[in-house]
Amino acid sequence: MRTWNAPDHRIADTEHGTLVFEGDAELVLADWQVTEDAPDADGRVYASIRGWLANSGGSGRVRDPYTQPVADGRARLLHTNLRGLKNVTDRDVHLDYYGVTQPYPNTWDHPGYLTTVSWMDRRLDARGHEIPETEIGRTQWTHPETGRVFDLTKAYARADEGPYSTQDRCWQHYDRWSNGVPHLHYFRGARRTPTDVGWSLPLTDPGWIEITTA
Repeated sequence: MRTWNAPDHRIADTEHGTLVFEGDAELVLADWQVTEDAPDADGRVYASIRGWLANSGGSGRVRDPYTQPVADGRARLLHTNLRGLKNVTDRDVHLDYYGVTQPYPNTWDHPGYLTTVSWMDRRLDARGHEIPETEIGRTQWTHPETGRVFDLTKAYARADEGPYSTQDRCWQHYDRWSNGVPHLHYFRGARRTPTDVGWSLPLTDPGWIEITTA
């Protein structure tokens, strides 16, 4: 991707590609790139497609439904049309928008919405051979010591967070596991993606309370 923090950042003459989501909703990304993380401790490889949203409109606020043709958070990616890249099909992905402040006076030819689509691409054993994935997508997990059943679709709070825990300040599962234990990420405000994907806490930590009972 081109360096964006320049007064004349433009995307009109960059490579454009299309991602089609459930409901035939399309994202057109310009100056896109594809990246892969190194395998994590469990051998999972996460991949991402990142680029500038080219088919946006509306008020200019990231939450404006006319700005984002597909809502952020969890989404179902049907297929991609990115030149030179093997078609990615039928994936449960996480979609995130980040609004980049434009210069004043504005000389960009786009509103500045950096878009990231990420997913767990594959899982590898110690020798690099692909192995089946049995945890990503699960909606329940039972604590092996206490027998407590956790609903991985719910929002949680730490017991020591007290009355400050609400649906707008909570911990949620984001399809990350470690050694058979699901992790929770911290979500703030109306965002449907965590504030820091690299930071999480395991559900084996004591003191988790469902938001509805906090």
